Amino acid sequence: MKNTQWVAGLLAAVTLIQASAHAEIISDLPGFEDGGSQGQTFRPPAPPMPNEGVTRQYTDVANLDQISRKSGGEAYRFNLVQPTNLKYLELTVQSSRLKIHEATVLTVGGQRYMIREFHNSNVLETGTQLTSENLNINDDIRTIELRMESYSHAATISLKAVGDRAVPRMSVQRPVIVAPPSQPNRPTQPSRPVDVRLRSGDVVVSVSSQGKYYDGRVVEVYGNGKVLVRDEDDGKTYVRDISSVGKRISCASNGLCEGEEVMAYPVGSQAKTYLGKIVAIYSNDMVKMRDSDDSKDYFRDLKIIHRRLNCLESLCVKDRVLSRSGDGTKYYGGVIDSIYSNGVIAVRDDDDGKVYSRNKEVVFKSVQCHSSGLCIKDRVMSKSGDKYYFGSVTGVYSNGLIYVRDDDDGKSYARQHDVVFKEIRCANGFCRGDRVLSTLSNGRYYTGRVEGAYAGGLISVRDDDDGKVYLRPHTVLSRAR
Repeated sequence: MKNTQWVAGLLAAVTLIQASAHAEIISDLPGFEDGGSQGQTFRPPAPPMPNEGVTRQYTDVANLDQISRKSGGEAYRFNLVQPTNLKYLELTVQSSRLKIHEATVLTVGGQRYMIREFHNSNVLETGTQLTSENLNINDDIRTIELRMESYSHAATISLKAVGDRAVPRMSVQRPVIVAPPSQPNRPTQPSRPVDVRLRSGDVVVSVSSQGKYYDGRVVEVYGNGKVLVRDEDDGKTYVRDISSVGKRISCASNGLCEGEEVMAYPVGSQAKTYLGKIVAIYSNDMVKMRDSDDSKDYFRDLKIIHRRLNCLESLCVKDRVLSRSGDGTKYYGGVIDSIYSNGVIAVRDDDDGKVYSRNKEVVFKSVQCHSSGLCIKDRVMSKSGDKYYFGSVTGVYSNGLIYVRDDDDGKSYARQHDVVFKEIRCANGFCRGDRVLSTLSNGRYYTGRVEGAYAGGLISVRDDDDGKVYLRPHTVLSRAR
């Protein structure tokens, strides 16, 4: 009996211990609550998934104040202490108003790329923020250069750089200040003008006694104005006058930089035009340009090199335009292929698909409506000589020229806006559908119905006797009551 009681008591104790242990295990599970207290975790929490929690960003922000009001702007550089690949840039105007004239990045390989979202900006107000697209440059960037001009008091900006794999630590480099700095203990670091003094090892272009250009490197510079240059083509050294040797630089005095797409014009005695890209720029205002047609490099004077632009005045790349021929007798429809800073517009004509270079004064932008009220797709009546033609507007251009597709032959004709009249519902009291009597100068009368009314007071009437449509001034018409 005692043994039985002892066994029963033992089993009850074991059951109680198991229940207590089970409760401890449950209370240890994450998220379990026992009336307000959280049990200790049974095991360390798992690390967050790669896309959870805080996303790591490699960023640095540099502030730049005292941006001057110098006309045309000054170049400010943000040098990366350790060159690295950048994802994108973000610029914020902290105070005043400013314009960014040029915005480029320079890689360790010497290539310069435009930051299109910053380049040639509007005048930016305080608080404005610009963000570049993904740069997608397969090379480490060493410098960000912004040529900026304040449009009020000295401006302040902040520039955030977002790196791809490392923090892009930036240091600010200001332009050269001609006047002595107001704070001598805080000297500025010059960035422009570029140091063009020749030194041993400099990459240069030099002109031989025969007037040919040669790439090379400086070996030695002498006090008598002579330079020993090793030419790249044959590896030999030549003594040349220092005035005929130009040092390779990143950007020219007019703002053109390596890597930019350009036009060379006029070239040679026949004033030819060549398109291409700047390969190198030199301190003696020489440019090495790689032409698009043959992919060869040519040395040309800086003054005949013109930058490719996205827009010039109201004209932009991909705009529909109408171009006037040299003698002014013909017009050609087309699309702008490229624009250059010398005012030359390259237009791809619709009729033959070829690209032609034309002066901006003979290129007219397609617009939806003219100031007279004429718009594309309007039904109109137009005058050519002493005849009138019904048709539809197919094009309106900034010079006031209207293209009309005539109903009779289906062809389009260019006509001045003052001989094109828009069809309207009513004119001078006569509306489409009105029954009218026409009284002609020969004393005859014709009954008919108004087909259309036009700006200018002309009315088209379909006569009952022959079913034809005639244009008549409203003064010879009388409406049926």
